[in-house]
Amino acid sequence: MTDTPMDGKVQRIQAMLYAKASNEPETRFKRLYKYLTRTEWAETAIDRVLRNRGSRTAGIDGQTRRDYLGEDKRTRLAATIVDELLTQTYQPQPVRQVYIKQANGKLRPLGIPTIKDRAVQQMVRMVLEPVYEATFLPCSYGFRPNRCTWDALAEAYHHLLPRCQYYTIIKGDIQDCFGSIHHGTLMHQLQRRITDSRLLTLIWVLLRAGVLEDLQLVETTAGALPGSIVSPLLVNVYMHRLDEWFHHRFHALSGSQRHWLRRKGVLAAVRYIRYGDDFIVLMRREDCAVDLKQELAEFITQELKMTLNDEKTTIVHARQGFDFLGVRTFVGPQRSNPAKLLPYQVPAPESVKAYREKVRQLTHPDLDYLPPGERIRTLNWLIMGWANYHRWGNAKETFSELSSWTIKKVHRMLQRYTTVGKRATYKRHFRPISECANLQRWKRYTNWLTPSVELEGGVRMGLLPMAVIPTSDYWKLRGRKIPPAYKLLDDETRWIERETDFYTDVEAIAKAQLGQASRWNTGKYSHIYFHNRKVAFRRDRYTCTACGYKSQRRKGDVNDLEVHHIDPEGGWELDNLQTVCLPCHRRLTAIQQAD
Repeated sequence: MTDTPMDGKVQRIQAMLYAKASNEPETRFKRLYKYLTRTEWAETAIDRVLRNRGSRTAGIDGQTRRDYLGEDKRTRLAATIVDELLTQTYQPQPVRQVYIKQANGKLRPLGIPTIKDRAVQQMVRMVLEPVYEATFLPCSYGFRPNRCTWDALAEAYHHLLPRCQYYTIIKGDIQDCFGSIHHGTLMHQLQRRITDSRLLTLIWVLLRAGVLEDLQLVETTAGALPGSIVSPLLVNVYMHRLDEWFHHRFHALSGSQRHWLRRKGVLAAVRYIRYGDDFIVLMRREDCAVDLKQELAEFITQELKMTLNDEKTTIVHARQGFDFLGVRTFVGPQRSNPAKLLPYQVPAPESVKAYREKVRQLTHPDLDYLPPGERIRTLNWLIMGWANYHRWGNAKETFSELSSWTIKKVHRMLQRYTTVGKRATYKRHFRPISECANLQRWKRYTNWLTPSVELEGGVRMGLLPMAVIPTSDYWKLRGRKIPPAYKLLDDETRWIERETDFYTDVEAIAKAQLGQASRWNTGKYSHIYFHNRKVAFRRDRYTCTACGYKSQRRKGDVNDLEVHHIDPEGGWELDNLQTVCLPCHRRLTAIQQAD
């Protein structure tokens, strides 16, 4: 379903580029810049940028999504961008750099471009992605449409099955991959598929925009700008050279060629999986692992101008296990048949440690000035996001352990609010799941007692016990069944777009922030309002009731829909809430104010 007529035009062009790049793998594209000078291309890019949650954060010009609520302002911005690109006078502003704390306690730099620069980056991504999605190899999973971390983990699981037995693993780690990208090498990689000099010049200008840190302008002579919309795609373009090296050397071999090489004693059975800058190499021959690691380090140094971290690049046996994308994967004896080895996937110790640390932060006495309902709601975000990521595999024991531990931490937290003993706190706050308004999805667990607090209106909000979240079968290896990134013309069978994505464990932990709800404690924007808001979205099937626009949900978040109060004074009851898109919400609110 297309969003708007403008979006429909862009999608048809993208499908055409994807089809041409798929059918003509040796073609080099000469005239892509012309699409950037079209008004519909700019308007679509601006619309997508403003739908993104990140548009609420300002760049160095101080402007956010609120500054572009008016249709005339967005139209003027699109006209300005198109005019500057036509005359080739566009010059990006430096990126505002901030630092965010990672799960391991280290600070990671994050660049925040201006809304205008984000729109131009989005336009560049929209024209590059169809070409390179037809170019990228199946071993690459990161930052690509219709692919996720568990697709990569499913392939690793598949190769560890008894019939495959790729039991020797090289866990690769490149030092500062995003920050050490050589701009000259990246441009050479782009020129292998694109010869449009104007587009290549624009990409070069974006890479060299500079960073503003502590009011000091720092030139960017290397690396992909963190926080840039187009950076993940450029990283994949850069690392595609490594994908090709493995593909032509190992993956492209036929069965007979692999058998012939094995008879000659040459290493042939190797599988390579990459997600962004993380990759693993699975092998059948342990004696060749050291030599392959050395060859890999030399290739990365000579061809990619990067450095393989010798300390973190390890060679392990599958029985020891390895951590990849927040999951510990290992082989062990089957319970019913100990003589048979099977792969298992459980949450990695580092991921569990990061979860525990986040819970300690949210239940710390220093935050006792906040309402307990707000803290429980944030904990529920954390629990749901983290568990949804790890529920594919063998996480049931981990869920049960963390559920009991989290409930104990919340019990102690509530005890400080009531200033009574543990038993009295338990009697006051622990209620069956079925009595909690926010846990009706799990109301069948009638005998489960969980910490809860009573909000205004007699509504009770409870803590979601992680143990009630069901674990699923292993994520199925889709392989060639992964739908293409773009709908091919007149192809209704292969194109099945995933409706939503899910947070990784790291993103789920980072997303659980108390500050998001600190001002929504009473009145119109209460906890009950946000509960009813979610119910209204589900009731209206995530579709605008005014114009029929369907939400493009990403990772479960609804950033492009809002709820409109039919009667401004009617409160937050469900029958007074109407699901609308952002433009319709602005239009309906203006009509109400005019009346």
